[in-house]
Amino acid sequence: MQVRFCAIVTLLILCSDLRAQFAAPIRDSVHSAILREQRDIVITLPASYANDTARYDVWYVLDGEWDGPLFTQIFSYMVNMKFAPPAILVAVPNRYVNGFNLRDRDLTPTKFPDVDSSGGAANYLAFFEKELIPHIHKKYRTNGENGLFGGSFGGLFTIYALLEKPSLFHFYATADPALHNDNRQIPQLAAKRLPAMQFSNTVLSIGGRSEKVSYHQMARAMMDSVLAVAAPAGLRWHSALYPDEVHSSTPFKSIYDGLKFSYLGYYVRSARCYPNGGIVLKDKPVKLYIPTDYSDIRYTIDGATPARSSEKLDDHLLVSEPEKLKLYSFSPSGRWDHPIPVNLRPGGYLSPKPRKTKLDPARRLSGNFKDNAAEVMDGWVQIDKDGYYVLQCTPPVGTKLFLNDSLLLQADAENANLRQAIILPLRSGNYTLRVEHPDKRARHTPLHFGMYYSKNGRDDWWTNPVVTW
Repeated sequence: MQVRFCAIVTLLILCSDLRAQFAAPIRDSVHSAILREQRDIVITLPASYANDTARYDVWYVLDGEWDGPLFTQIFSYMVNMKFAPPAILVAVPNRYVNGFNLRDRDLTPTKFPDVDSSGGAANYLAFFEKELIPHIHKKYRTNGENGLFGGSFGGLFTIYALLEKPSLFHFYATADPALHNDNRQIPQLAAKRLPAMQFSNTVLSIGGRSEKVSYHQMARAMMDSVLAVAAPAGLRWHSALYPDEVHSSTPFKSIYDGLKFSYLGYYVRSARCYPNGGIVLKDKPVKLYIPTDYSDIRYTIDGATPARSSEKLDDHLLVSEPEKLKLYSFSPSGRWDHPIPVNLRPGGYLSPKPRKTKLDPARRLSGNFKDNAAEVMDGWVQIDKDGYYVLQCTPPVGTKLFLNDSLLLQADAENANLRQAIILPLRSGNYTLRVEHPDKRARHTPLHFGMYYSKNGRDDWWTNPVVTW
């Protein structure tokens, strides 16, 4: 019973966190001269919108009456987990006349025999371009980055929009798009147009069922083949297949994958490699760890700037010439492309300083150092064997770290509260060590300082503490 109660509480907290990412929905409408009708829309703003001056991406969700709430919930999760930035969400419900849903009219590019009202996608796209998007940009703080999501006929319309107005949206995401419509007209059009089209880091995500019948009958297989052959370099596309799903269940996974791919690189926009400072011996490589979750990080070891085609980084990399190592994080949208600094330098062993007086045995630091009134660790450490040693901490502003009276680290606003790991090759002997942790109790900010021995620079050095605080 207690376990079940804890699970329920955890779920309630999570749901509360998700809702907190967005404010209550706002119902609005836009009169369309193009469609000759009033169109309802539902706008969901980030929770912080009322208290900041930031400008936001805007995502437009087709079939808004059913996909809008789902899209908002999944986007909330993405924002809560830091996988995506907050955005303005605009759900666009379909128009109903006498109970009849006009989505067939708005979302299909060509007229087909079964539905008399079909083939109005050109007008619907013009409504987005000339009326709806300008309305949102005028009324809300937007940054000019637009995304479009649609499922089934909405997915068909989304890819149609990509082919007709490639710069209208930066992100195009679909769920089981009905690409078989009108004898596979859209995949055929894509095969003709794509090779000559110009894109600038435009993102396309397609999700759908993996069953052989639906994959081929819905023309997903054909569209994937067209993209593989004809997609220009500036179009970043991704296709995902989901087993054991039905047509109506694919939006759930497709929205998540579409957002994940669209914002790939956002999660690691401040990525760092560890150790992130110190000295590397040429004949003794050091293993670097670089978080690669939700990322596309490439590297070179010859000093050249990495390209998207360069070797892809796994979590770990051995480096013996850090001055030649270059790391670069790429994103499909290009918005979070950036180099990752490698703050290591080649060099030799450091040695103990000659001392005229003997070190006080009472000030030797080993094991766990206990707090003192001055919030300072000040003494000396005994290095028993030559090798790599790592000094690690998560310093608040003002923290200072000295080894052999040399300042190794001074935490300022830029690097405060970020993990620091400095690796140094040390000769055996005794070294003075001083760590200043200002206002530790007042700030309630843990330092987590430790000095660790590494057998070869490639082991789990954090399991070999020399002294910790």
